[in-house]
Amino acid sequence: MLEKSDRVKRLSGSERSQRPTAIPKGAIRLDLGEPDFATPAHIQEAAYRAMRDNLTHYGNAYGEPALRQAVCLSLKRDFGVERKPENVLITAGGIGAINVVCATYLNPGDEALIPDPEYSAYADSVALFGGAPVFFPLKEDFHIDFEAFEKRISKKTKIVFISNPGNPTGRVLREEEIRGLARLAAEKDFLLVMDEAYHRLIYSGARFLSICQVEDAQNRSILLNSFSKTYAMTGWRVGYMVADAPLVKDMVAFHKATTICPNVPAQMACAAAAAGSQDCVETMRREYEKRKDLVERKLKEIKRLHTPSCEGAFYFFPRFEHSLTSQQMTEYLFGKGILVRSGTEFGAGGQKHFRIAFSTSMENLEQGMDRLKRALDELA
Repeated sequence: MLEKSDRVKRLSGSERSQRPTAIPKGAIRLDLGEPDFATPAHIQEAAYRAMRDNLTHYGNAYGEPALRQAVCLSLKRDFGVERKPENVLITAGGIGAINVVCATYLNPGDEALIPDPEYSAYADSVALFGGAPVFFPLKEDFHIDFEAFEKRISKKTKIVFISNPGNPTGRVLREEEIRGLARLAAEKDFLLVMDEAYHRLIYSGARFLSICQVEDAQNRSILLNSFSKTYAMTGWRVGYMVADAPLVKDMVAFHKATTICPNVPAQMACAAAAAGSQDCVETMRREYEKRKDLVERKLKEIKRLHTPSCEGAFYFFPRFEHSLTSQQMTEYLFGKGILVRSGTEFGAGGQKHFRIAFSTSMENLEQGMDRLKRALDELA
């Protein structure tokens, strides 16, 4: 009997890896961080066209030139910054990008700082490649506690991972937070990786600043993104990173060794997404905002539940007063036919929280939130 490797064993203990796979009939899924929209037709057509044109062979390890150029165009359009294709590396989804960063820059014993709570894939990847995840607490409103953050920085700190907008918190970092993190990256000599996968899903007048707009952070930072959430393309598995050309050259070695290149027709679809009309993005964002308003209103009606506002992404991360742990609450709600994500999947700081995704239909949200209220009222 073959034994699993130590690196895989490190993953098997994470709460992320233990979520139930058998979904009860009639359950309402508020756990999926995935758009329910179809990929827009013009993006699908670009993939068909690529296949008809026989773009079905090995591609460039850095990514297809058309897509790298389209990413540069999107950076100019969205943020007013100039980048060249040499600053772009196309990856097999956002997860692929995270793994490339960790494999490239972490040696055994090196540390990566991660907010608590935060997207759990960062810690999994750090552990997978022999690094040590080091968590720092956030403020009560999920913004950066710089005093706590600086206390965790050591000579072993090589990388800092942060999602903005936040998963699971839905908060958008303020400009002074982004600039403060960039300043510390330069002073303390670490690599700042900002995951901006939800940057087009911003609500309620919140202002978003991309790390690529902080020019003096360019040689100490990586913008990590994907097409999954913005364009409803989770199954297409294409992501990208924007960084100084020497960093891109560093990272392509592992990327090429493990992937060769991402799916070429999928890349051509993403080029059409990034360079084409953005009307579909705004249409989806407006629908998400309607859903957000519905869920927020329903959450306020539930006793013993405290819910910070959602400024971006498609998540709420309410805190409950009931005498259960996050895992116990998730299991209780599962038994009531409501699927949410346990707060502690995202770190110890998520204790007494659960995550709700409003990336499903208004009908599902209406039913799910009414069911959630009944279930929590029974506990009260």
